[in-house]
Amino acid sequence: MKKIFTLCLLICIVIVSRSQAVLNEFYPQPGNGNSEFFELYNENNSLEYLDNYTLVLYYEESGGKSGFYVLDFPKDSVAAHSYYTGAAQSPYNIQGQSNITANFSWNSMPSSGSLTKWEKSGSSYTSVAVPANLNDLFVKNNGGSGGVYHAFVYKNGIIVNGFIGGISTTSVPAYIKTMPNLPVNMSGSSPDFTINFNTIADNSLEYLTNSVGTNNGYYRSSDGLCGDWLKSDQPGQHTPEITNGTSLSLIPSNQFSIAAIISGYASDPNKSLLTYNISSAPAGAFPLTVEIYTDRGVAGQLDINDSLLDIRTLISAASGNQDILLSSLNTSVIVVVKSASDCYNKNVPVASYWSVLPVELVSFGGNLNKNNKVSLEWKVTNNETIDQFEIQRSYNGTEFKTIGVVFATEKKDNEDYMFYETISSVDKAMYRLKMIDNKSKVTYSKILVFQSKATTTNHIKIIGNPVNDKLMFNYSSSTAQVIDVKIYDMAGRVMMNSKMNSLEGTNTISFPLDSNFKPSMYILEVGNGPGIQTAKFIKQ
Repeated sequence: MKKIFTLCLLICIVIVSRSQAVLNEFYPQPGNGNSEFFELYNENNSLEYLDNYTLVLYYEESGGKSGFYVLDFPKDSVAAHSYYTGAAQSPYNIQGQSNITANFSWNSMPSSGSLTKWEKSGSSYTSVAVPANLNDLFVKNNGGSGGVYHAFVYKNGIIVNGFIGGISTTSVPAYIKTMPNLPVNMSGSSPDFTINFNTIADNSLEYLTNSVGTNNGYYRSSDGLCGDWLKSDQPGQHTPEITNGTSLSLIPSNQFSIAAIISGYASDPNKSLLTYNISSAPAGAFPLTVEIYTDRGVAGQLDINDSLLDIRTLISAASGNQDILLSSLNTSVIVVVKSASDCYNKNVPVASYWSVLPVELVSFGGNLNKNNKVSLEWKVTNNETIDQFEIQRSYNGTEFKTIGVVFATEKKDNEDYMFYETISSVDKAMYRLKMIDNKSKVTYSKILVFQSKATTTNHIKIIGNPVNDKLMFNYSSSTAQVIDVKIYDMAGRVMMNSKMNSLEGTNTISFPLDSNFKPSMYILEVGNGPGIQTAKFIKQ
């Protein structure tokens, strides 16, 4: 018989990729036939999509005008450990180098991106026309000797990198912090957001203070090396689409890992507890800043909809376990680890303790006959990963009691299970499965509700399965009511959550599936209070 050692959800993740592209180089002095450009570097071990990136650039002009250029990146991507350049035109020239091909030109912006010029007007901004053949984005006080350059990189509305060159301090200037809030309207599926410049932390940016030489541009001494920018003042120092060099001081991704646990909280059964620690990292990585975000937006993705829950600094691996109390069993979080020795965040999504309909459970159903006999049936995949099922019953929907245990068979892949019991005459009985895998991970099924009184059972039926860009289904309702409609992916993440009205009888419900729904299998869930019905569908 298999033994159960713990009832918490344990996720131990070795970080093998980094979470964003950052500024790596730019040329902000476009005189003498040269063309302005910037370069991003992708430290990820995988392809990075740029559709959710925004570049925000501060400018000052004659007449006391100031504001921001906002560049919403087109639907492009940058390969792992590779480069992405934007320029005033393509090909472009810089410091004796000519006919260099850019990934895109902001003077010929692809339809999937945009460039907007916002001019400060009192306590807000006015959108003004972008100059034709714009060749000077990175500038305060019209360029020339003593120019100051400001660039802020956002991903999903969160600042991930920024650079200010040519000032005397390493802090965000007052003229930036006092600028009005800037609304940013994103194209495609990326969330719109608003920038509050007063909240930009000094340590979220990089700086190069005043130094001798002309302001021809800036570049990192090594690709991705944080805080080590140099000023370019001669031909050959700019290398767009070519490495600036690599540095051994960068942390190899396979040497950095974090262990994270979300478990039940003994003092309050309605709350959960996040415990994390840095299980391995080179000494040079510390101090580490760790931010915990409540995952409120797209599941597993850090975006503007997520809210900061906790922030702390770890001096060394000896800092040990860190505990964060979560407000509910349904709280999912994203752990963001920021290293002192490079510019990349390590984002680790951690699913909530109360996982719903995990990938192993394909179906769960049953019935109550006239003799008060309850029959439960369920089907699983990856049966070899399951240890046992606890069958739990409740008469009020909140207090569940284990009334039986079914141990997993040794069969691999798909398997079917059954459970029977006879109950006393009651109006309503509710059942769920408590599933424990062979790594002691606990997940729960949704609740099945059986009523002994004659009622019309609610049913759902997918129309035209597999589906394309629209989901349509029939739902039979016993009464006019508001229903909860959710869609889960096969990892148990909520992809859609909506309330809809249904009438008594058969309802046909239809809604579009946006670009977040990749070709895969999904689970539709329709609920009317304690009653839950589910159905699987395939998105082509």
